[in-house]
Amino acid sequence: MERMQDILVAEYGFHLIENHPLAFGTANCFKIHCAEGDFFLKEYQSQFTLADVEREAALVSFLGSKGFPVAHFEKTTDGKNGITVNGHAIGIQEFVTGKTYQNNLPHPLLLESAKYLGMMHRDLKGYPMKKDMDQEWVDGFSAKESAEKCNKFLDVLEENKSDPNYERIYRDILFKRELIRSIELWKQYYIGITYTPTHGDYSACQLVCDEGRIKAIIDFSSAASLPAVWEIMRSYMQSSGTCREGNPFDITDLILYVREYLKYFPLSKRDLTAMPYVYLFQLARSLYGYKEYLITKSENRNALIEFAFWRTNVCREIYGRAAEIAYALGSI
Repeated sequence: MERMQDILVAEYGFHLIENHPLAFGTANCFKIHCAEGDFFLKEYQSQFTLADVEREAALVSFLGSKGFPVAHFEKTTDGKNGITVNGHAIGIQEFVTGKTYQNNLPHPLLLESAKYLGMMHRDLKGYPMKKDMDQEWVDGFSAKESAEKCNKFLDVLEENKSDPNYERIYRDILFKRELIRSIELWKQYYIGITYTPTHGDYSACQLVCDEGRIKAIIDFSSAASLPAVWEIMRSYMQSSGTCREGNPFDITDLILYVREYLKYFPLSKRDLTAMPYVYLFQLARSLYGYKEYLITKSENRNALIEFAFWRTNVCREIYGRAAEIAYALGSI
């Protein structure tokens, strides 16, 4: 507390009264109550630099200038958007009061989030941003290598037969290994699709809501130029509650989400029909959650394995209905 007080006074001219830790992903985040007002302080993960914070702040400022709902960065006394303390970048933003959801957004807010995603892509058209998930990235994956990773993981799993999740993990990895056979086929769906500057982690937990509306979109630290359809389908799956607690995947509801998005940013039929396959390509080859649970034994391993189970259930659902989903989207 005393150390934070000294830093805030020296770097920002803020006089700290109290701070409250916030559960916000893997970064260290606080609501800080100062004599000058309430603010959001984020100590970024080690892979982020001060230059990354400056890029995020510039993006937030640009969107704000377009009337987009964001939480602006506070500047230091010498005009910077962040500082470095003990090797970690720190940024401070205005604190937006409201509620965030982990998933299962109320339906009106879900559709409003689709609107803002479309507006974001419209407003960021031409904005300079690093491209990710491009053709070189896609071509860098092989079905053989991905299957070998599954085999190695199964070897580790055999040493943990007493784990209460052993049977479910075993079934999931066998399914993933089978799914990976389609990776080479799915690469074609990246050809000719629309890439756009975007949030990079757009989901319910990045939306601050109040009184039945979205007040602000936050945390642009993962922003990049990505396939538009990846961000659309990922945001829908992460926010809608689909495939959670036995809820089935609802194609009709996805269509409503995409239609709302298309009011603000156009996509081609090629984009729309590629959507389920672009989404599957990323999820099929990822062992995220399983590795953290069984090998690295992360502190939040139990939450991560539940997330992994959910993503694999999503894979099963989307894989079994991919052609149906693609057809429905292509008919919009």
